[in-house]
Amino acid sequence: MSFFDNLRRAAENTLQSSNCSFCGLAQADLGICEPCLTSIEPMGSTCGICASAINDATHEQLNDSLQCGECVTNPPLYTKLVAATRYQFPVDKALSDLKFNKQLHYARSLTSVLERRIRLSYEETPYPKALIPIPLHPKRLNERGFNQSDIIAKHLSNAMGIPPNKALSRVKDTPHQVGLSEKQRRQNLKDAFQLEEGLPKHIALVDDVVTTGSTVNEAAKLCLSAGVERVDIWCLAKT
Repeated sequence: MSFFDNLRRAAENTLQSSNCSFCGLAQADLGICEPCLTSIEPMGSTCGICASAINDATHEQLNDSLQCGECVTNPPLYTKLVAATRYQFPVDKALSDLKFNKQLHYARSLTSVLERRIRLSYEETPYPKALIPIPLHPKRLNERGFNQSDIIAKHLSNAMGIPPNKALSRVKDTPHQVGLSEKQRRQNLKDAFQLEEGLPKHIALVDDVVTTGSTVNEAAKLCLSAGVERVDIWCLAKT
C-alpha cells in the first residue's frame, strides 16, 4: 500500500470517528456520542404538523395525530415539519457557533440526529424527491462565507440519497428576524424568494432553525404556486 493510500485511509478513519461536538471527549462515529444524543434528542409531545411543543390543554387529537391549536385553526402551507431537537441549551449555542463562529462540525452532528428523526417519521410515507436549502441573500452569503442550510442539505443528501436542489434563491435582503413579531416577519419576507427552475411534486425545505415558521411558510407558498404538490420542512431545531 502506498504512502498516499495510507494517508487517505487515516483521513477517512478520522472523519468516521471523531470527538463528540458537544462534550468533546467520547469518540463518536457521527460527531455526537450516545450520552449527548440521549440528552438533546427528546422533544416531548409535539404537534404532528409544525412540531411545536404541546400539552393536554393546547392540542386536539385528529386522525391519531396530535395537532396544536394553531395548526387546527390556521394550518401552515407545508404538510409536515420534522426537527432534530428543540432550540434550547446546548443546541441554541451550538447553532449560534455554527453560523457565526464557523463551527461547521455541529452541522454534521446535528444532521445525524435529524436523519434519525426523518427515518422514523417516514416509515409509511415516501421521501421527498428533492432537498431545497433555504437560501441566504447573496450579500449575507458573502459576509458569512457559507449557507448553513446548504451544508445541512448536503449532509442529508449524502446520508439518504435525496438530491439537493438550489432552484430557490433569495432576492430580497431581509433584516434579521430576531425580536420581530410574526406579522413583522411575514411583512419582511414578502416577495423575498424566487424560483429559478421547476421542482418535483414533493420536496423538503431544509433550514437550521424554525421559530414562528414565517420563513419556511413563505418559501412553501412560492413552491406550491409553481406546481409543487407537497412541501415538508426539515430543520435541526424548532423553538
